[in-house]
Amino acid sequence: MKYTESGKAVKTVRRIVLWLVLVVAMIPSGSCAELALPPDQLYPAASQAIGPAATPDSNVEVIVNIAPTPTPAPTSEPTPTLQPTPTPRPTFVALPQPANGCRTTGQLNRGTWPSKVFGHKQAYAIYLPPCYDDENNQTRYPVIYLFHGWPMDENHWIDLGAVAAADRLINSGELPPFIIVLPRGDTEGIYNRTSGGDNSWEGAMVNEFIPYVDANYRTLRQRDYRAIGGISRGGVWALEIAFRHPDLFASVGGHSAALSVNDAAPDFDPIDLASTAPIDSLRIYIDSGNSDWTRDTSAQMSRILDARHIPYTFNISPGDHLDSYWSTQVEAYLKFYAAPWKAEKVAQQLLASPTP
Repeated sequence: MKYTESGKAVKTVRRIVLWLVLVVAMIPSGSCAELALPPDQLYPAASQAIGPAATPDSNVEVIVNIAPTPTPAPTSEPTPTLQPTPTPRPTFVALPQPANGCRTTGQLNRGTWPSKVFGHKQAYAIYLPPCYDDENNQTRYPVIYLFHGWPMDENHWIDLGAVAAADRLINSGELPPFIIVLPRGDTEGIYNRTSGGDNSWEGAMVNEFIPYVDANYRTLRQRDYRAIGGISRGGVWALEIAFRHPDLFASVGGHSAALSVNDAAPDFDPIDLASTAPIDSLRIYIDSGNSDWTRDTSAQMSRILDARHIPYTFNISPGDHLDSYWSTQVEAYLKFYAAPWKAEKVAQQLLASPTP
């Protein structure tokens, strides 16, 4: 009897050792991380809510998938990668910080742009970073296009604190200077009643407004320096436009995107486009509040991208489909969009440093 029990014990130990060897062999040895910031910077609200003692059944999720393995294996959930390694781009453009003599805050200007799609001039607001109006400054800047929710207007992002956050992040040196463009949609027309194509908000942005901004402001016009994002209805538009025009944008954000109420044909529906569009080069950010009715479709988008092994960031933080949620996330959004430009500036400074 003692011999039998001892033999069973030996076999059990062998099985455990063999299982451990197999598990270790299956763990990938490396990854090709895309540009991003650590989650505690990207998601300050979520990080604080989770804390060091978060449990698996917590109602807060932070899922980051920005580093697919070179030979990925299908998984049912996004793969957490909490400390990605920044990889600077090989070319650099001057992105100065505010200097002596420059104003310490950016300018919030307003104007109108002529639109054939709307049939009249349409309003917009634009944030120009500190030093933009310095008489000796000819620098061109990266641009973030941000779309408001429905039925709000271009003031939505301003009210959420985007301008104040940009000033704070730029002046602290945490982010390099950039431009924020806030176009106004209408409440019951092009913005809310069309789904895509040349005679929609997509056409107005791609064919009219973005060229107008590039012609009238000192923007960097390459895709690497152009980002697009939106809240709710604006989030649907941002995803649709970026997925259909990945040659124009480096980053896209769908913040509580109202995908479940978007009645669009497959050619214009972000859910369908996520399955088929050539979006491998896009940096993608998806988020919702944990009590938000958009959470399920945000998770659906996450699963589609995960199945295609496309890098993306997915965040669920405490909140609902309300300004009170988005206002807590504004800094995280700006940090996400500007992360590649920040990494580029750091690399530029390293190259300019004298060799010891």
